[in-house]
Amino acid sequence: MSEVSLQHGMTRQMVAGQSMQTGMQILQASSLELKQLIRQALETNPLLEDVPDASPEALADEPSGDLDDVRDDGWNEFTAEGRPSAEAAARRDFMYESVVAPESLKSHLMDQAVHSALTGRTREALLLLIDSLDDRGFLTESPEELEERECFSMKDMGEALAVLRGMDPPGVGARDLRDSLLIQLEQRGLKRSLAFRLVKRCWRELAAHKYGEAALLLGAEPEEVAAALEIVRSLTPDPGCAYAPGGNPHILPDVVVEESASGELEVTLTSEYLPKLSMNEQYMEMMAEGSGNRDLRQYLRKAFREGQELMRALDMRQETILKLARAIVRKQEAFFRAGPSHLKAMGMEEIADELGVHVSTVSRACRDKYLLCKWGMRELRAFFSSGVSAGGEAASGAGENSVASGAVQELMRALIAAENPARPLSDARLAAALQEKGVNIARRTVAKYREQMKILPASLRKGI
Repeated sequence: MSEVSLQHGMTRQMVAGQSMQTGMQILQASSLELKQLIRQALETNPLLEDVPDASPEALADEPSGDLDDVRDDGWNEFTAEGRPSAEAAARRDFMYESVVAPESLKSHLMDQAVHSALTGRTREALLLLIDSLDDRGFLTESPEELEERECFSMKDMGEALAVLRGMDPPGVGARDLRDSLLIQLEQRGLKRSLAFRLVKRCWRELAAHKYGEAALLLGAEPEEVAAALEIVRSLTPDPGCAYAPGGNPHILPDVVVEESASGELEVTLTSEYLPKLSMNEQYMEMMAEGSGNRDLRQYLRKAFREGQELMRALDMRQETILKLARAIVRKQEAFFRAGPSHLKAMGMEEIADELGVHVSTVSRACRDKYLLCKWGMRELRAFFSSGVSAGGEAASGAGENSVASGAVQELMRALIAAENPARPLSDARLAAALQEKGVNIARRTVAKYREQMKILPASLRKGI
């Protein structure tokens, strides 16, 4: 093989490799990340331009020229399907307007941090702690781990943590439920109370409903422990429950699922957040004429190739998301028609096989992508889960008769909502009630799901 042909082959390999990297980056980007990537490309690539009012027909036109050799980058041409009709667009706009995004817990805390007296590294530590909170307001990493990894001093982290634990809502910044209850009691001025000592010293006895043992340990009368227990039950087990889950009030749906007049489930790409990209005609003419400046010609060729890679990657992204969403709707039709309790167990491998792609492609396509339907905004990942069998043994994976763990949790939530507050359902009774509904599930699995839903055990729900 000649040196020229070898070099040409290596160049084409590098182009294809770069194109695939661009495609993967675009595919896994969220809507906000994608807008930033496109904005950066428009600022750095002179051939790319945003055409806000361009029609779909104009965007489909490819610029002509004799540069076909640089277009062969491994991507197929594709124009995303599903452009909505005027009627469908009106229905979708109504759905958008009906979805109110409440303030997130993190944004609520960030507003308080801005007005705090902290400065410098201590303030940075506070922002880091807020960012590490989950939807409940609990720390996902210990302050010691954050301190070591981010190189904060013990003094800065300690001051920041103290400020966080004094913020609204009471109980945020805790390591776990017990810690959160102690923070709430302290904020109420009850640090020296029997209720505080009950949570701090008798947590195991409290969870096991062994109030007599707790009274002996604390040297208190059973009546006093009962009164302290009522104070504990008045606290909030989930400080962040009043705020939007996910912490992002600016989430945009990537797909909308609606039921047509004929009863069909229609899947439509939104694409509102995607600018319409085109190639600058003046630079294209310069390329077609062939500039005498070698450096300029190479620069324009590189910019042209990168622009084409970006546009094709965007098309491939939309195609993949649309195919993925349609496959999800086919598999989860019962959910879209009847609600969350009808969600079926489904693995990503199942969809990957149907679409003829690698499971990693499905995983990337699901990352931070959202679907809007009459049941609200749902992340695509939420449709994938293991489950339990309906009327049989526990299922390790997906199957025709498998019920998704999310659907089981919805059933549990409904059972707990309807329980008698004076006699709340224990995990064993919940398991029995689920079995009556055709879901065979062990008590320990009920306990695991209940903890995932941030629901207290029966002993702490009594009388709430």
